[in-house]
Amino acid sequence: MVNWVFIGIILLAVVLFFKITSFRYEKWWTYSIGILFIFILFSFFNVVRTNDIDLYTFEGFVSGLKSYAYWVVNFGKTTATITGNVALFDWNMTNKTG
Repeated sequence: MVNWVFIGIILLAVVLFFKITSFRYEKWWTYSIGILFIFILFSFFNVVRTNDIDLYTFEGFVSGLKSYAYWVVNFGKTTATITGNVALFDWNMTNKTG
């Protein structure tokens, strides 16, 4: 139940942001911020659901934030490792048979 309340609040904040924003001519930034909010929302609740964290208590919410922070750091490290491996890959390899 609490998860749906949080989702509703964040979706309402995103809708209000789009409605009352002063970024009328900079729609790219507006959409980027909205997509970032949605990513944070779904990734946070995915981490909370995966780790069976109870958001009804303050301690549970803090535990959820710590787990989410750990996930974000791990996500960043993994992304950096993959990007580094792609950058070091020899893309000019010829297909040698035989």
